[in-house]
Order: sequence, then C-alpha cells, then structure tokens
Amino acid sequence: MRATTFHGAGDIRVEDVPDSQILAPTDAIVRVTKAGICGSDLHFLHYGEALGMTPGLRLGHEFVGVVEEVGPEVTGIAVGDRVVAPFAFSDNSCPCCSLGVQTSCTSGGIFGSPFWGESAGGIVEGGQAEALRVPQAGGTLVVIPEALAAAEHDTKVLPLGDVLSTGYHAAVNAGVGAGTTAVVIGDGAVGLSGVISAKLLGAERIIHVGHHADRLELGKAAGATHSVNGKDEDVVATVLELTDGLGADGAVETISSNGTIEQAITVTRPGGNVGIVGMSHFFEEAAGQPYAIAFMKNVSLHPGVCPSRDYIPGLLADLEAGKMDPSIVFTHDLALDDAPEGYRIMDERVDGSIKVALTPGA
Repeated sequence: MRATTFHGAGDIRVEDVPDSQILAPTDAIVRVTKAGICGSDLHFLHYGEALGMTPGLRLGHEFVGVVEEVGPEVTGIAVGDRVVAPFAFSDNSCPCCSLGVQTSCTSGGIFGSPFWGESAGGIVEGGQAEALRVPQAGGTLVVIPEALAAAEHDTKVLPLGDVLSTGYHAAVNAGVGAGTTAVVIGDGAVGLSGVISAKLLGAERIIHVGHHADRLELGKAAGATHSVNGKDEDVVATVLELTDGLGADGAVETISSNGTIEQAITVTRPGGNVGIVGMSHFFEEAAGQPYAIAFMKNVSLHPGVCPSRDYIPGLLADLEAGKMDPSIVFTHDLALDDAPEGYRIMDERVDGSIKVALTPGA
C-alpha cells in the first residue's frame, strides 16, 4: 500500500509500505477515501527530527474512510461503515474521556506522530495513506450518518476531525454564545473554522482578523460581519472602534504567537475570554507572553488542544442540517501520490491556497 512518510526536514515522500494489520483486539483497519494536510503537519516538515520523528513515520491525522476490518473487542462500528476520525485516538471511556477531554486519554495517541501513543500496541500510523490501523477504534471512530455517507460529502465531513472542531473548541473556550461579539484572529483553515463556529454558537457580531483579502472574503461568506486586514489597518484600533472602545466578549485565537495572543487579550473586554488553539507558542519563549495584560483586565485565557471526539457527533448533526459548509477551507484536492506537492503548496502559501486534501486512488 501507499503512504506519505517523513524522512527528515523538508523530505516528504509517498512510498510503498507494509499493509496495515490488526495488532490489538481493539484495532480497526480503515480504507482512506479522503485525507487532509494540516497546518501542524508543516511543523513536522520543518522540525520533525527535533520533535522525535524518525525516517519512515507515516504522516497525517485527518481522514475519513470505510472500515475494512475490526478486532474482536471493537464495538459500535462494523465493516463497511463510513467513518470520520478525530486527530487523536482514545478509548472514550477512561476518566479523562468521561470529562470530555479525550486528548488526555490514558490509552490515547495522535495519528501520524510520535507523540503520546505508547499504549497503541505498535507504531502509530498516519491517515495520509491508502489505509491505516486505528487503535481504540470503538472509542475513536464516528459513523457518518447516511445522508453524508458518500464520497461527494468527504470534503465537508473531513474538517470535523481537526480544523473545524479546533475552531469550535476555541470559540467555546472564548465564551462565544447567543448575542455576543466575537473576534476571530487568523484567516487560515482554523481561523475560517472559528468564524463558522462563532456563527453556529449564535454570535451577533463576528469580527474576522487576517492578512489575506481572499481569505477574509471567505470569512464573510462563512458568517463574519466585519473584516479587518492587518496589512492595511491597525487591528487593535479598528476592533476597539467597532466595539465602542470596550472590546469583544471573546477572542478566538488561532495562531498563538506571543504577538497574536497579546492582540487577542487587548481587543477583549474586561472580564472576557480568549480561546487559544494555535501552536506558534511551542516555538517561542514563554517569557514573552503577555499575561500581565490579562491579569489587569480579568481576562480569562483558555489554551488547550481540542478534544475533537467530544464535538464530532454534534457537528455532524449541524452539518447534516445544512447549518454550515466547512469544505470552504479546501483549495486543492490532489492525488495521494502528489502529497509532497501538497506540502509545498501549503508551506510556500502558494497564491490562493489554504488547505490541501488528498484522495487515494485519484
């Protein structure tokens, strides 16, 4: 079978690998029908060795597909089911999972990475492949409802496993709800998902902040009531003007550099909330982070990796009801063998690009 693999900084390949096999009674094998390249995959592209990745590791944590085989202890799914996976597998029954934080599952791990997967019973495989082994399959995989269970819907369902649920997590943590004013910082796939999510949660005003006019236009189509282009405008001054000097009720912060976190805190009203889901803070000194500003304003900061397994069922219901179309984040759909080109497109931010989908067999 074919799979996308890591071989060092800047070296992504698609090559023949051994077929995925059941290794534990709670495993399943899923034939992938659509996979995604995530912005976080670009961190692996550049810093993979420093992060503990080894040559040959199979990449990808966003995928939908069809169940081809299940282990004897798998419940809740069956051969032939069309499924979507969260980016992290979990048993969905341990104390952490029961609290709705499946990304802290004691039996969990992240697909296509070396992180937090010691309990998987073997190397953790990735979803940018023709197929993969899914540990803890019964607790991880979510069956796609019949109305969405066709290949034509794959690009709508696929974002629920990571980018859409991550944007939703940030909006929930930012306290976005009916009648609120939300600022969404970032115009990438997660930022656009944050706009979609703020609308789903009932925000009255959604101020979308970014640096790309075409992406900000997509944000408007997704529900943003105002757009602020940081290339042309003073973001803080503009948002404060739009909110009569008070600031927004909550900020959905999807980049998470020291600078954007400070920006989010500054444009949030006293007593408001900031949901932080970006990864840039992993690559900056924490000493530069602006917690003193949050302290003086009583702004609550809620960073956290998204427990997407907790959100997917509800988001599937919203998708089936026609309340959103998260497929807008995909600007390219390439054959699996073209995955290295997909990484290049996203890494170099080729004009008009946001997110790349991969289709095995195309």
